[in-house]
Amino acid sequence: MLTSFFSKSKPINFIIVSIYIILGWFYWFLLVNEQITASSFFNIQSVLIFIVLFSVFLLNFIIRKNKLTGINTYSILSFGCFILLFPEVFFQSNVITPNLFLLFAFRRIMSLNSGLNMEKKILDASIWITIASLFYFWCILFFMVLFVAIFQIGSKNYKLTLIPFVGFLAVTIILTAIKVVQTNSFLWFLDIDTSLSLDFQNYNSLSLIIPISFITLLLIWTTIQKVINFSEIRLMEKSNSFSLIIILLISVTTILFIPSKNGAEFLYIMAPLAILTTNFIENIPKYWLKEILLWILITLPILVMFL
Repeated sequence: MLTSFFSKSKPINFIIVSIYIILGWFYWFLLVNEQITASSFFNIQSVLIFIVLFSVFLLNFIIRKNKLTGINTYSILSFGCFILLFPEVFFQSNVITPNLFLLFAFRRIMSLNSGLNMEKKILDASIWITIASLFYFWCILFFMVLFVAIFQIGSKNYKLTLIPFVGFLAVTIILTAIKVVQTNSFLWFLDIDTSLSLDFQNYNSLSLIIPISFITLLLIWTTIQKVINFSEIRLMEKSNSFSLIIILLISVTTILFIPSKNGAEFLYIMAPLAILTTNFIENIPKYWLKEILLWILITLPILVMFL
């Protein structure tokens, strides 16, 4: 039933996924806020849910535009379910905001294969990654994805490799000018939090162990399947598939590095994992296996609510 329903891309599918995410957010919002007032409802948290929903539709746009999956809504369903597995996402603007900017960057990186407006796309991607790194410093690692994508193009125009530095410097110079006006100092970069931590004690709770275990197993399995079937991917799609794997690896690295580990950091891995999960579902030959996986995706966030 779920398989046939989400195997299509219809407006009703997007509405249902959006309602599912909003209901989950509202449940956790009520749990955190015992008394609801106008000030508690119309605050930054209500803004964050709109950013989350916008991220869902942005991811779908990236997928459709670059043909990363078939024409279905498995990806947005997976993305929504992953978010609800880690409800702390809804309350962490320092994770939601940079992730949105990274999605904007991925949109430009994935479209480099078209060969159109390459300079502009590379510049845009570098600007978005730089802005994301202002919120969480280690997002700067995603520049590796951009350089990998540039090298995969195979262009003899080696000046393309200099454009990311231009984008980085442009954001840095503009921000420095703003800081000089505001604080009369250009040493703002000394205040950037570059700390990292490999302390995973915060994950020692059942409400995090179960989602992390599920996400990890799904990540390992779908990545292995992607690598095994890499030779069967069409030549024009191989570069994006390779970039997707690099994004996934760097996302895992950012999760490992982040100092405040509360589950929200797994948002960085959800978009690429949603794409890989969709590719995996599309290649499952047996209908009932697809159905079981989709039911697990939908019901597991509900089970987490009671942990």
